[in-house]
Amino acid sequence: MRIPKSIARLSDQRGVALPMAMLALIILSALIIGFSVLSASEPTIAKNQLMVAQARAIAEAGVERAIWGLNNAADPNGIPATFTTAPAPYDGSQLLTVAAGGYTVGGFRVTVSNGAAVYERNITTVGWVPNDTTTEPKAHQRITVTVFNPRLAFRDPPAALSVHGELQMGGNSLVDSRSDQSCGKKVGTLTLGNADVQGNASDIWGAADNNDTRNEVTDAAGGAIPADAHDIVKNAAASVFGPFMMTDADINALRTYAKTRGTYYQGSVTFVGGNLPNGLIFVDTVSGNNITQEGVTPATPSSDFASVDIHGNAPADPSGIFSGWIFANGALLISGSFQMKGLAYAQNNIVYHGTGTGGVSGTMVSRNIRDISSTSIDSDLNGNSNIIYNCNDAKTGGGNIPNTWSIKGGSYKEVAGS
Repeated sequence: MRIPKSIARLSDQRGVALPMAMLALIILSALIIGFSVLSASEPTIAKNQLMVAQARAIAEAGVERAIWGLNNAADPNGIPATFTTAPAPYDGSQLLTVAAGGYTVGGFRVTVSNGAAVYERNITTVGWVPNDTTTEPKAHQRITVTVFNPRLAFRDPPAALSVHGELQMGGNSLVDSRSDQSCGKKVGTLTLGNADVQGNASDIWGAADNNDTRNEVTDAAGGAIPADAHDIVKNAAASVFGPFMMTDADINALRTYAKTRGTYYQGSVTFVGGNLPNGLIFVDTVSGNNITQEGVTPATPSSDFASVDIHGNAPADPSGIFSGWIFANGALLISGSFQMKGLAYAQNNIVYHGTGTGGVSGTMVSRNIRDISSTSIDSDLNGNSNIIYNCNDAKTGGGNIPNTWSIKGGSYKEVAGS
């Protein structure tokens, strides 16, 4: 059978190789051109990424330099403990160079300023690669942080035991402010309301009156603490307590600090059998929110308050003595032969029922933010509840509250667009 010529021509594939080869060459040429363009720009992109990474690292070096300066105030190159304007180079006036492998990589400018509170400083640092003046391509990264010094959060009260409310004392309890006058002459107890000393076994001694008679009372009658106040000062003005009561901002700062160190608790907590570590112990409300003050609505329900129960054998330290600060965002109950060096601070009331050789070397503060019940310092006839004022123990937590600056949790920021 013969195939018509017209059909044979349609089925003939001779000559198709040339167009296919040309199409393949076109595709390959496009790919080669594309790869050539990418290969030309890739080094530039890689260099830019390297410079940005170096700038960020150098900016972080600036943060570390500022923290070093704050922690070495006595060093000629350090930052004074207090300042209005931080001295050079911590005012951003100088580019401090950073070298690696024998050549300069870049530099940073760092600015340190006072924070919102005395225990905070703000650090802003900008890292530059290769520097901030060259007309050649350069990179920069800006970092801001807030640093926190926990010891500066301490506010020295005017008494060994300060109660923003009423006080009841009984048993063989002892409050004494005479042995340490390094931070001034303190009274024994200070209360917003009445101070009721029950029986004749309790001893309260103040240092302000310079006498050897115990349990003498000064009625402030709604005013300030008189210069010659006796052992017990009652009915003081609310304004007397303001300078050493913790604000919400103070509490927030301590809360953040405790969280970063694993000493943050919530709700009802019992410390017994060696489970109380040294340092800052922060026991928060059930909700984790601060307690509203008396008269503020909506009022924090009492069921949300922290309840802290500390027994005599609670300290984890081999010495059997707890050293640090205890902050209770609610009520604090201490019982047994508990020994501590530091500050015990309760947002509500304190109940201290001591036995044996227990005692507090430092100071205690009962905020009574909500007037639910009186603070009670009591003991049985075979023991005692001792509060001996000691400024250094209170301020330093017996040496376990560091006087160092560190980054406040959640404050590290790389500023967008830098």
